[in-house]
Amino acid sequence: MTMTGQHHETSTAAAVRCVVCGAMNEPMRYCRHVRWTFDQGDPLDFAHFAIETSPYVTARGAKARDIPRQWWTLNGEWVVEQVALRFDAIDGYVFGEIADLDLLARDIWKRFRPDQERPAIPRW
Repeated sequence: MTMTGQHHETSTAAAVRCVVCGAMNEPMRYCRHVRWTFDQGDPLDFAHFAIETSPYVTARGAKARDIPRQWWTLNGEWVVEQVALRFDAIDGYVFGEIADLDLLARDIWKRFRPDQERPAIPRW
């Protein structure tokens, strides 16, 4: 089952074991690897949260609202793939390392606004 499909079948009442540390998670009692719960929103909401909290994006003087809604619509499938690639979604919880959150934000931002190519250093 995909993360998007699980979003509509949210069932967070039962305790869920973290795939990273093995701790049991239940509503309002999360281990440090819970990055999101399905009741907070879908994978695109999670990706938007990653951009909002990203030091990579803020260091560039940007904000999540700089990405237009149309871009999210056009790239939504790719974004969901990136979320599924980096995080484990199980029974209403999204588990992962904090570094994965930063990497997700970086990759989304680079797809939205690729870094300019640096000029080559002339060699004599």
